[in-house]
Amino acid sequence: MASVGGVKFVRSKNGNLYRSGIVKNKRQNRSVKKISQPCKSFTTTGSCSKGPLCPYIHDPNKVAICKAYLQSGTCPAGSSCDLSHDPTPERVPACVHFLRGKCSNANCRYAHVRVNPGAPVCRAFASLGFCERGATCTERHVFECPDYANKGSCNNKKCRLPHVDRAGQIRKIAANAVAESNQQKEDVQMKGDDESDVTSEGEEIDSDDIDSEGLVEDLSNFSAYQDNASISGQQDYIHL
Repeated sequence: MASVGGVKFVRSKNGNLYRSGIVKNKRQNRSVKKISQPCKSFTTTGSCSKGPLCPYIHDPNKVAICKAYLQSGTCPAGSSCDLSHDPTPERVPACVHFLRGKCSNANCRYAHVRVNPGAPVCRAFASLGFCERGATCTERHVFECPDYANKGSCNNKKCRLPHVDRAGQIRKIAANAVAESNQQKEDVQMKGDDESDVTSEGEEIDSDDIDSEGLVEDLSNFSAYQDNASISGQQDYIHL
């Protein structure tokens, strides 16, 4: 950015100067190829700094729940809050008391849905705070890292989602690891058995190529032929 006579200019890669207003208007008027996926920034915070230049979808009806409203039922921003104040199953976690059959709060803001406690964490809800499937989703709607919860590890060093340890989750992951290890051992053993079968079949084929009985019979016939020839020669000699 350079300023000449109070006018701001933008320098291009080639060293040319262009008025910043012209460059800004050109950027705003350029067409952006949209991607049919929700914008993570807009969905989780209710705003996106890229504005119309963002290639993802900005749907104000599909934003996350306001955490302050979810916890207390009130929000300091009121109607000016960019997040949602509508506690629907698409944007609020499942009520843990309802899952245990003990929720007596008539104004409970958490979703009263039946979900298997051992089900995996919903990735869309965990990362966006909103899930299209809502009450029909068979996965858990919680604010946890889905990779850590489902696999026991997270390779994202910048992950901001909570990594929660649960005894049942750890036992399940350990059992799956043991089962996978046993399956790999069985596969290796089966592969070794197949290779040994191929080797034994090859040895049988090689032994069949040589007919030992036929060879002995041929040698016997050849010996008898030599004896007869020698006797015949002797008889011819004696007769003479």
